[in-house]
Amino acid sequence: MLQAAKEFRIGRPQIFAGLMLLAFLAQCLWAAGTRKLSELEQVYIACGLGHVKPEPGTTSAMTAWVAALPLRATRMVRALAPDVWAAALTVPRPWMVRLPFVVFGLWLGGALWWVARRLYGDSGGYVALGLYCSSPATVMISSNIGPEIIVAWSVFGLIYTAIGVAHTLYAPPRKWLPRIVILGLSIGFAVSTALWSAVIVLLALAFMIYLAPQRRGSALLVVLSATLVGLAVLGFFSWTQATAPSAAWLNPKPTIDLLANLKFVFVDDYALVAMFIAALTVYGSWTRARYFGNTAPLLTAFLVVLVFTLVPALRLWREALGLSFVFVFIGGVAADLLETAFHRMVSLFLIAGFLLRIVLGIRTLWLYWVAPNPL
Repeated sequence: MLQAAKEFRIGRPQIFAGLMLLAFLAQCLWAAGTRKLSELEQVYIACGLGHVKPEPGTTSAMTAWVAALPLRATRMVRALAPDVWAAALTVPRPWMVRLPFVVFGLWLGGALWWVARRLYGDSGGYVALGLYCSSPATVMISSNIGPEIIVAWSVFGLIYTAIGVAHTLYAPPRKWLPRIVILGLSIGFAVSTALWSAVIVLLALAFMIYLAPQRRGSALLVVLSATLVGLAVLGFFSWTQATAPSAAWLNPKPTIDLLANLKFVFVDDYALVAMFIAALTVYGSWTRARYFGNTAPLLTAFLVVLVFTLVPALRLWREALGLSFVFVFIGGVAADLLETAFHRMVSLFLIAGFLLRIVLGIRTLWLYWVAPNPL
């Protein structure tokens, strides 16, 4: 990621991606600014401010810490600002309170585009980001105070940072340190939000061993070192929030939801379902599409949803956690198809799907997210 920052250039792809993320931001601010705070959102804020003791299902140190940030910042501004500004900030607007979670949504969108573009080129990056920015489920979790968007962001970063680290295990050990720190931060943010995320570390290790079979010892050493960094991050958030990780989050219970949640792509819209079925059909019938870059996000999408479904005590919209990986998978298959003689047909299918998805997405947000709970 540090190397990527040095290579970052502002060009036509970055501008186009930025415009797409601005459209996503507009949706998030609209949703965040027109809904009353739910009871659970208020619980997270109160836990972050230390006003109440968190319940077992809402013991999320990082979520509570992030939820309290806007109010802490508002207090500081009110203490230093003129009386006119202080009066205006007495009761912060809902969009201001939810703003950190909107930022995490934007951050995840940018990371998704960067990963997909590095893997599949501009076309794959645009498809993946387009799916992300037109996703009503992603807008919902990004405009709401809760652990979902932080878990989605940190798990995505954990998996793809681990994959990136695996490709550098053949480099001298002195070059591992920055990557260990980045991987450790990803682990720390994940487990500080949902302790059960530690299971995803095993999946990341499996990917690293697969990509660097001759460096299995090095992969294990890197993951163990990164885990120590992650535990330090967990300790920081637990200490600042005066909470301990809930044991309920370490008590897996297989339920019928394990099978029900396999249809998690249905939480978005039927346009995504059609695109996913088409991509899955191509993946299963075309040898060229079956490579690690496409297989990893497909497997991870299902495994992440299933792993978190094992912990029913956790108040979490589990189905939404696999969507970012589905977007990357569809982007990869689409990029492969766009390089064939059928590129015009594929382009028309994608354009029609995106147009339908935008209409359905706005309708879904209005009917099921904004209108039922207006200010």
